[in-house]
Amino acid sequence: MSRLSDLDTLLSVIENPTRRRILEALVREPHYSLQLSKELGMSQQAIMKHMKVLEECDLVRSYQGESDQGGPARKLYVPTTKFTITVDFGPGLFSTDIIRLALDQMSNSLLDVHQAFEGSEHEKGEDLTNVGERILELRETVAQVDHELEGLQQQRALLIETKERALEEAGRVVEEQIDDYQARRIIYEFIQKPELEVDELALDLKMRDDLVKRTLEQINWRG
Repeated sequence: MSRLSDLDTLLSVIENPTRRRILEALVREPHYSLQLSKELGMSQQAIMKHMKVLEECDLVRSYQGESDQGGPARKLYVPTTKFTITVDFGPGLFSTDIIRLALDQMSNSLLDVHQAFEGSEHEKGEDLTNVGERILELRETVAQVDHELEGLQQQRALLIETKERALEEAGRVVEEQIDDYQARRIIYEFIQKPELEVDELALDLKMRDDLVKRTLEQINWRG
């Protein structure tokens, strides 16, 4: 199976609702298969099949952790990457993107938190007597971040609407003025992906560089 760089592979992995629930559990804290089996109401065998897919795509990894009941060591799972997927769809617009975030510290930070709370019940009880105020502070931080993100999403929606209008008008102009379908494809791509050079446009369209260049020269573009 391909790595995280393959958008199609990643989407096929997380489209499964069970795997999404597994990832949702793992970002809270490390889990072992029996915990996930109980939480999701599934057999451990079924859980392990999903974990195999997630590990193959480098979304999770495992490590050996001590049992909290004095039993043999158990395999605990943690997430290993962070990403954001964006999909924009509208009149004249379709684009997908993966935004990769800092990866290095994610698994280690989860493990550190988990190990910090692996103490006796007495120690945990003492810690919890003073934890309420900190929890409320963190909850307020999350609320503030959500508010900021909502504002950014509204700004992004306005920008997407502006982009849609530009692409809609571009589509009308191209359709009215250019008869050749292949030429229209090239010009649509040229408009929609202004960051690409001619050779990159040709590669994206699976066309020859000279064909793309000649088509763009017809609209007086000089690269």
